[in-house]
Amino acid sequence: SGSTRSSTAKKTWRWRWHPPNLRFEAPVPGESVVGIEVPNTNPAPVTVKSVMDVDSYKSAHPNMGLPVPLGLDSGGQPAIADLTRMPHLLVAGATGSGKSVCINALVVGLLMNRTPEQVRMVMIDPKRVELTPYAGIPHLYTEPVVEPERAIVILRSLVQEMMERFRLLESAGVRNIAAFNAKSSVKMPFLLILVDELADLMLTGANDVERLLVRLAQLGRATGVHLVVATQRPSVDVVTGLIKANFPSRISFSVMSQIDSRTILDSPGAEKLLGKGDMLFLPVDRARPLRVQGAFLGDDEVEAVVDYWRKADRPEMPMLEVNFDEESGSVDIAPSGGDSLFDNAVSLAKSQRTLSTSLLQRRLRIGYPRAARLMDELEDEGVVGPGEAGKPRQVL
Repeated sequence: SGSTRSSTAKKTWRWRWHPPNLRFEAPVPGESVVGIEVPNTNPAPVTVKSVMDVDSYKSAHPNMGLPVPLGLDSGGQPAIADLTRMPHLLVAGATGSGKSVCINALVVGLLMNRTPEQVRMVMIDPKRVELTPYAGIPHLYTEPVVEPERAIVILRSLVQEMMERFRLLESAGVRNIAAFNAKSSVKMPFLLILVDELADLMLTGANDVERLLVRLAQLGRATGVHLVVATQRPSVDVVTGLIKANFPSRISFSVMSQIDSRTILDSPGAEKLLGKGDMLFLPVDRARPLRVQGAFLGDDEVEAVVDYWRKADRPEMPMLEVNFDEESGSVDIAPSGGDSLFDNAVSLAKSQRTLSTSLLQRRLRIGYPRAARLMDELEDEGVVGPGEAGKPRQVL
């Protein structure tokens, strides 16, 4: 049969070429030929800067929502992804395979191309070492979360934030964040949630973590909420069927076994990767994974980008405030409680001739959904007049 001849040919090629990690692509997408990938004994390093300097990246990223420079494919072309189209990404890889470097490249790529007004980030880092260096940048919606118990609380509040965004879309008569931002003078930023490491969260409360991640993944795309979840233990008790089904884009670095590769990619191959950034990228719109050499990023480069944003003279950004009552387990995302926050908004309005949602955000340090809801309440109470597109409200 054809499959038997193909299998025999693969074994013959491997025997004659010696390298144990040959990878066959049959057929090459868009071609009527078979591709054979041979490991390079002297691989050239791929840096984030070298990927971002390529003309095809420069022309592509302005048209993307959340552009990510992954690395170079086997043909030497930049591998670029748009997180808004994924719309959620699952990353797996054994220790030392390049998984954490990939997460850093993703974050730094966004920091170099998107402002805090365009994307806010929530970083959950139970390992306490991978994402904590980003503390203090204005893109953060809350400081990096390192305690698994608090991470669950943060995820609950993010679900509330997402539902608040849905209410704003409904009131504006639009279906998604792109249509909302095209219509509104005050833009709604993307919200990127990064989790590294998923296994530590699942140990704390697997049912809660699974339920919250799935809820965010199922409904998040329309409201601009996107997730990147990483793990070095791609077992079925960590990457459950529900989580896997709702993260259609996957990246696998070198893993320990073919079973781990199948858990992430639904196919073998990742167990034969070379490590040091060698990855298989399976986007939502491809049937077979694309082999990519991941872009490398040094600690000094991360520090330079972080220092730039820490020192940038920018307006203070609103933060996600979470009040957690350990006994009741209740979550309140309003920074000062409902009534006092409304009173503060009234006081602010009385000191102004006009009032905008962005001013409420800055002065009260609240997120856009809460500020927009406050503005509606102020209108209902006769404090401000009706809204006009692109203009602040008149204080009555």
